[in-house]
Amino acid sequence: MSIFDLFRKSPFIAINEMMKEVVECTNRIPEIYEAFINGDQEEVERIAKEISDHEYKTDKIKDSIRQSLPHSIFMPVARGDILQIITSMDAIADRSEDVGVLMTFKNIHVPDEIKGRIKEFTVAVLKVVELSKQVIEELEALREASFSGPEAKEVISLLDKVNESEHKTDVMQYDLTKIIIDKSEEMDCASLILWLKIIEATGDIANAAEKMCNRIRLIISQ
Repeated sequence: MSIFDLFRKSPFIAINEMMKEVVECTNRIPEIYEAFINGDQEEVERIAKEISDHEYKTDKIKDSIRQSLPHSIFMPVARGDILQIITSMDAIADRSEDVGVLMTFKNIHVPDEIKGRIKEFTVAVLKVVELSKQVIEELEALREASFSGPEAKEVISLLDKVNESEHKTDVMQYDLTKIIIDKSEEMDCASLILWLKIIEATGDIANAAEKMCNRIRLIISQ
């Protein structure tokens, strides 16, 4: 079934299909970090390619949804809201791809102090994505409930969890960044910059997921 056929049933069914591809990108983040920390550049490049392939599929679905969006036919939510949701969703996949691409540039030193923290950070980032995925999965039921009632309360509870979890990733990102800067004398300039960009891109995955969810919160509140 094409995205257009899914969209004719409900825009949220098509959006859910897009989210599945996004998660295929993010689910590979812990794996590529492990390969990167272990200095397995061949494995890093393999996983980065997989992430890029799924990011491309995400782009294709995004483009199909945009082309399927009607301009005048009644929809349960505004066209602009749907565009904002899929744009933020696409950003999750884009930043996942950025993490992979950055890791292919150079095999760099990993300070011992951050190895454990990196694992905690990636787990926290993926928790934000997983909660966001649950929100997306509830959208069709939310539409059927006219964005109100017990279904809306359930989704709002999920949205609160997204905000709380994303804040935790912000704190972790700050701590990691500080440690890396403190260890800057152990790295060359290129390695330091690369580490900072990798950490930033990883944190942006959670930021994009939260931004997507904040748009959904706005829809419910209207």
